[in-house]
Amino acid sequence: MQPIDMILIVFGLFTLFGVIVKPGFYWERGRIRRTRQVIGDKNTAIMYYIIGGIMLAVGIMGMMGMF
Repeated sequence: MQPIDMILIVFGLFTLFGVIVKPGFYWERGRIRRTRQVIGDKNTAIMYYIIGGIMLAVGIMGMMGMF
């Protein structure tokens, strides 16, 4: 297990938490706010679901030795 695997898992979970719960400290950050203004809330949420899921999957697969 590499340290990057744990980092990917933590950031993937944090991203998914931020998109599901939408707390102000996450959902109102600069980059996410700008993305929401450009493509809308729904598409931004979908994009961050995908990003969080990929980070989580890669971290878990790395932890299991698949990479």
